[in-house]
Amino acid sequence: MADDFLEQLKAELRANASKDSLFNYRPYKGAQEDAHNSTKRGRIFLGGNRSGKTVFGAVESIRYLTGSHPTRATPKPPVYGRGSAVDIEQGLNKIMLPEIARWLPKKFLLKGSWDESYDKSSRVLTLNNGSKMDFLTYEQLPEKHAGTSRHFCWWDEEPPEFIFNEDMLRLVDVNGHWWMSMTPLLGFTWVYHKYYSPIIEHNRPNPSVDVFLGSTENNPHVSKEILDEITEGLSAEEKSARRHGRFMAASGLVYPSFGKHLVIPPIDAARVAVPVFNAMDHGLRHPTVFLYAYVDQEGRLIVFHEYYEAERTIPQHVETIRKWERATGIEQRLVYSIGDPAIEQRTPSGLSVRSMYSQEGYYLGLGNNDVAAGINKTRSYIERMGVFITEDCPNLISELYGYRWDTYATRKANETKKQQDKPRKLKDDACDTLRYLIMSRPDDEFEGWAGEVFANFIVASKAAPDTSGAGDYAAEELEPMGAEGVHTILGSEW
Repeated sequence: MADDFLEQLKAELRANASKDSLFNYRPYKGAQEDAHNSTKRGRIFLGGNRSGKTVFGAVESIRYLTGSHPTRATPKPPVYGRGSAVDIEQGLNKIMLPEIARWLPKKFLLKGSWDESYDKSSRVLTLNNGSKMDFLTYEQLPEKHAGTSRHFCWWDEEPPEFIFNEDMLRLVDVNGHWWMSMTPLLGFTWVYHKYYSPIIEHNRPNPSVDVFLGSTENNPHVSKEILDEITEGLSAEEKSARRHGRFMAASGLVYPSFGKHLVIPPIDAARVAVPVFNAMDHGLRHPTVFLYAYVDQEGRLIVFHEYYEAERTIPQHVETIRKWERATGIEQRLVYSIGDPAIEQRTPSGLSVRSMYSQEGYYLGLGNNDVAAGINKTRSYIERMGVFITEDCPNLISELYGYRWDTYATRKANETKKQQDKPRKLKDDACDTLRYLIMSRPDDEFEGWAGEVFANFIVASKAAPDTSGAGDYAAEELEPMGAEGVHTILGSEW
């Protein structure tokens, strides 16, 4: 009888411990523990698979909802939170909700029952202290992510930036907190550029956001042997992402061959004595971009200056650009300027962006906006080391590293539908400008100086140093206009 009693007691203790798991929770040493203890308003837990990142997000949510956080001051219940996942079936039903249910003590549930507390139709969890948490997905329109204030938001896996921004607005009124748990498998995304790169790679702390890197190897319940077996056959980059939460860039990049080998030291524009040309992409809230380049004696494109500014008027753009061109002498060597053909579109007033630039004395030809052909030609330049970019073009370099093919809104759609055949319209202004620039060049430029077209872009006197290693060169001065005043590249559009 005594043995039966002891076994029954042990069973009850195990059952109670399982039901009230939060009180037995012990975070892993390292990223999981540090993320819980951080005092920043925003926290990003980048973790490999089984690194404890989702457990962190679930436990943190429960601590806020129940007013039981051991290291942070949280609002007194009732607390209103939000959880967002990739989709309903996988993200919510199989990952986020089970993790919340696993760690949430039964004593906080209505009538002690999960089914009583969680409304499947509205996807709202209600606790007996009045706290509520609603659950949304990235499949839903941004309007669904609007609504009243929230004390906290948790995203499990990286959200689209517009979803993140909409949810963040729910925190403004109450100065709420947020956290994100994710494995970075989508490449150099907005999270990389906005948080990971400056905080982790460039060691520039953010006063309100912490980033933590959680390794699967820190999880005492996952053996290294099993982990090695699971990740066998993956690329080195994907292994790093899945095991250590490191960003990877190989999957889905439009220009996967672009790298540091194509980035060269800055060039003194005043010493560029060869013909120069530029291309532009106009924006208002998006940046307006101008890229300046010349061709070396091997036919390679040298991009040596960028202008990248948003929220400015056309007169302001032209004033700044002209001032730099005159100060460096580039104005005397600029043989053509082209822009996105969209600048020719007229507004209801009858004006176009192109005509407004003309009114300021800056004349633009129309570039070629065949996206597929432009990407193919740009890839060819990059893969054949036919384009070099100076270090003082940071926005172009950054965009090229992160320029990706478009994807669908959900992981399921990406796995079941035909891959998108267009680039993602995100941080692509400088990439578009480079494409216009490269499309303005003759197709056989890499074969050497081939015919009169090339001769018309060579200027006399000592040339700028060949920054790609070909040495100095000089050439004979010729005009960029052919017979009858037709531009050799832009034709009658000039």
